[in-house]
Amino acid sequence: MFDHFVQNSPPPPPPPPKKTLKFDKGYIKTWPGILKIVQVVCNMVGFICIKISWSWLSAIFYNIVYWVGNIITIFLFLMYMFHFVEKYENLPWLKGEFFFCLFMCLAYIVTSIFATTIGESVGYAVGFFGLCAIAAYGVDAFMKYKAWKRGLPAQ
Repeated sequence: MFDHFVQNSPPPPPPPPKKTLKFDKGYIKTWPGILKIVQVVCNMVGFICIKISWSWLSAIFYNIVYWVGNIITIFLFLMYMFHFVEKYENLPWLKGEFFFCLFMCLAYIVTSIFATTIGESVGYAVGFFGLCAIAAYGVDAFMKYKAWKRGLPAQ
């Protein structure tokens, strides 16, 4: 009675494409890519400036923030550039990166104020590049928060 119904059924959908790791130099031109580059540059220039200063106490705190920030920012930059984020999409990338950027923003607020109290021109330079890092991490945290709350994939 319904033999023709089975014959006209649509074919099953093809399996999803296999996600592979690939280099994507176009990520450098996106807003998150530009922000990560700005973050790394601000971290490095601030680190160089704090190494010139004579104040050892503010240098210790700034060094900790620098190393944590640079290692994780470069790691995330490479994860996005090689599409690791798409391959392992079950990990909460956006939530983790939001909290990391928020932590770095708060840490740079504290260390930049502390470094600016040195009072030398080096302290003011460190404060300026710390302010630039605060802006970059803050904008990145805001973008990650909005994407996380919308339920967007991380890429």
